[in-house]
Amino acid sequence: MNRCKIGSVTVTRIPEREPLREPMFAFFPDLTEELVRANEHWLAPDHYHPGSRSMLLHFHTWLVQTEHHSILVDTCNGNHKPRPGLAMSDALNTPFLERLREAGVAPEEVDFVMCTHLHPDHVGWNTRLENGRWVPTFPNAKYLMSRIEHDIWAERASDTARPQWSRNVYQDSVLPVVEKGMAVMVHGTHSVDDCFTIQPAPGHTPG
Repeated sequence: MNRCKIGSVTVTRIPEREPLREPMFAFFPDLTEELVRANEHWLAPDHYHPGSRSMLLHFHTWLVQTEHHSILVDTCNGNHKPRPGLAMSDALNTPFLERLREAGVAPEEVDFVMCTHLHPDHVGWNTRLENGRWVPTFPNAKYLMSRIEHDIWAERASDTARPQWSRNVYQDSVLPVVEKGMAVMVHGTHSVDDCFTIQPAPGHTPG
């Protein structure tokens, strides 16, 4: 668990699981051996495993504590989420909430959850399984998300041509928050307080 201070703000990395090895050339088909060798000095050992020629995927949340608020930036994969065909996110069981408490914050003390986008490895802990139902993990928080991003994933949830895991993400990790009235749809720049401002950066996803 890494922690740093930026002025009056404390930022803590909350890991969900151990780094996952994935074939680098499968993720980046245009990558060349020459380019990897030229950058291996800074990629390894944190981002690249030379022996297996794999990239290391890290799954963690950023806990941002200002003078007024406790904010989570993205919530990893979550526990027990059905992601058939997406092994890295499927049916996990990790001590993520215990690690959050070790950092000094209980789920009930989180004020805001910032969803940078709605991929399954970024929204999983938005909800948890309770008595067979998906309920918001952070009951006193407002969940901030892009309106554009939300609408795209809401549409995908009913598209049977898409993979099952893609449809499940919205149903189990976004919709329960929306139905509880806890979602705040953001369009453009949005300030949480004088130390935390959200700005759009589309590219990886539309929203």
